[in-house]
Amino acid sequence: KELRLFGLVDWTIDRFVNRRTRLHALQYEATRLREKPMMWSLLLVAGANVTVFWSLATQVADSSLTLAAAAVFAQAAVGVSMIAFGGFSWALDGSSAPVAAVLRLEPAMRPAGALPSGQRLAAGLPARDICIRDLTFAYPGGAPVLDHLDLIVPAGSSLAIVGQNGAGKTTLAKLLCRLYDPQSGAIEVDGIDVRDFDLASWRSRVTAVFQDFMRLELPLRDNVAPAGAPDEAVRLALEAAGGANLAGLDTILARGYDGGTDLSGGQWQRVALARALCAVTLGAGVVLLDEPTAQLDVRGEAEIFERLLAATRHCTTILISHRFSTVRQADCICVLEHGRVIEIGTHEQLMALGGRYQTMFDLQAQRFTEVEDEEGKSYDVLA
Repeated sequence: KELRLFGLVDWTIDRFVNRRTRLHALQYEATRLREKPMMWSLLLVAGANVTVFWSLATQVADSSLTLAAAAVFAQAAVGVSMIAFGGFSWALDGSSAPVAAVLRLEPAMRPAGALPSGQRLAAGLPARDICIRDLTFAYPGGAPVLDHLDLIVPAGSSLAIVGQNGAGKTTLAKLLCRLYDPQSGAIEVDGIDVRDFDLASWRSRVTAVFQDFMRLELPLRDNVAPAGAPDEAVRLALEAAGGANLAGLDTILARGYDGGTDLSGGQWQRVALARALCAVTLGAGVVLLDEPTAQLDVRGEAEIFERLLAATRHCTTILISHRFSTVRQADCICVLEHGRVIEIGTHEQLMALGGRYQTMFDLQAQRFTEVEDEEGKSYDVLA
């Protein structure tokens, strides 16, 4: 998801091709050095065979060697040659195996079809609102995840989405990123269907943190800004995400490298948040956060979300979370159930309504103690 959203497909392919090219060059040199003695052996065997058969032919012609004896000597020479050429045959068999593997992969790597791209540019949008009209979406072979969904998100506001697992929250975020297109309905930005925008232009206006965000075995700088950004922008994004002291920008975030280090789950989430905030610095206007702080304790989450709202106050922010202590800070909250919005309003309005939101909020409040356990555990009533 993030590879497509952040426009990193070509970047990833280029890095892969460069690394594989270097690896193949080293492998070729190693093979050449390893096979060089074999080539000399083959030349020696071939020369010996020429000498043997020339000698046999000469002696048979002079009648100094019987035909039967010549046949025995010839058979022995052929046997020795087969033993010598057996190593060469083994090397050829080993070289042909990767070819078969590539041929098996080729059908699976054929393009499955890309989303069509429009012509409009999305610079500066949204300026008015994001309007979701009668949206219906289903994954192949499945029932509708979103069922005639209607929702309006004013530009520059923050919207929190809550609901049970399977209600369609993450799917809605993916549709907003245009990772998929709906079966019916539309997502309109300032009255323009997102399908009319140039795909790269729209995705440059959107940034997201998904639950299964990327963890790259690369320097911290490249994890925060894979497509590149000034170091100052990277540092500011890390500071806003509470990760200013995680590691140096040149530190590789993986064990096994010189000076490399690994991060905890909560620290990785701060890196993912910094990645989104860095994209905001570079021009993204829509921020999607899908359980962005699930591995942080409640106090850490409240602190981070407060920072996020401050850093994205000029953006349209959509937050998906199971923790009501976080979602109540949003300008507006909507409750999804069976792919539809069943309640929408501020925290106070929804509590006064006495509906599904109040029920879920009260259940979570009852099960949450003022003093967290040692792991900072919070209780999830939406699972």
